[in-house]
Amino acid sequence: MIQTAYQPSADADVQYGNASLITAWQQGQADGLLWVDIFEADNPELRALLGQTLGFHPLAISDALREKHPPKIEHFSDHTLLIMRGLDADAVALTHQTIQLAFFMGERLLVTVRQKRSVSTERVWGDLQSGAFALAIGPVRMTSRILRAVVDRYAPILVEVEERLSLLEDQVSEVGSDQMLGELISSKTMLKKMHRTQIYHCDAINDWRESLLGERREHTGRSTAMDADQRHELNDLAEHFERVSSLSSLYQELADDLINGYLSISSHKLNQIMKVFTGFTVVFLPLSLMTGIYGMNFDYMPQLHWHYGYYAVLASTVVLIFGGLIVAKWRRWF
Repeated sequence: MIQTAYQPSADADVQYGNASLITAWQQGQADGLLWVDIFEADNPELRALLGQTLGFHPLAISDALREKHPPKIEHFSDHTLLIMRGLDADAVALTHQTIQLAFFMGERLLVTVRQKRSVSTERVWGDLQSGAFALAIGPVRMTSRILRAVVDRYAPILVEVEERLSLLEDQVSEVGSDQMLGELISSKTMLKKMHRTQIYHCDAINDWRESLLGERREHTGRSTAMDADQRHELNDLAEHFERVSSLSSLYQELADDLINGYLSISSHKLNQIMKVFTGFTVVFLPLSLMTGIYGMNFDYMPQLHWHYGYYAVLASTVVLIFGGLIVAKWRRWF
């Protein structure tokens, strides 16, 4: 599916349609703005549209149409490629999947490419149709708004993670279980993946911001009002991605600490059990030795025919048991 939004000039109404508006944009006024939103799997027709019709670099097209590509930004002569990863449409918890979002940004053109449904892109497209903003704000600010919607979807997941880890932190020393350990390991793994993705995001956003500021200063030598708006939105966007990155790293460390704490408590409990078993073994080992000696079938053994031998052995075992228990208690084996 290809949907387009075309604004012929800053004071004109936005037109909505399909790929046919691309021709109108190419033949229209010099200040016309176009947003092409592509929700389609890789195919020759799509590559032809991006390459031959819109003039994007073949390597940029290949990266944008890959199903999984690390977030990055790459600058070409007349356009910039920005690849990010957003949450899939059904993501509501930490165990989520991500989708690739590719942005081709030209001076008067924005092309968004995705192979799966993007809630964030649909939200901004709906805002455009409702009149919340116009295409005249430019490709940079439109991309910023989509990415702001992307990063905002991470926040509820991290809030839920924080609450769940706080609950597990209170329970780990009392009702620890293998199920709890499995949940902590799974949370740590997903947070690690999220943190790694957010690091890529932060690097790409910072590179994008610095390149835009550098281009403006190089071409104009001054900062215009539009540049200030772009800078504020990009700074805000970078702060939100950095916050998600830092929180995912923080919660990953917390999950790791809880795993280590759970293992330490389990190991301590096991040591306590082994300590008790060892104490009983030490106490009853002399009895095993005594019964083993007197259980040997020799004809001639001391006290074998003694009238009080049986009672003497019983008394000795009682003395050994109580003596061993006293020593164990004194040495704090129990």
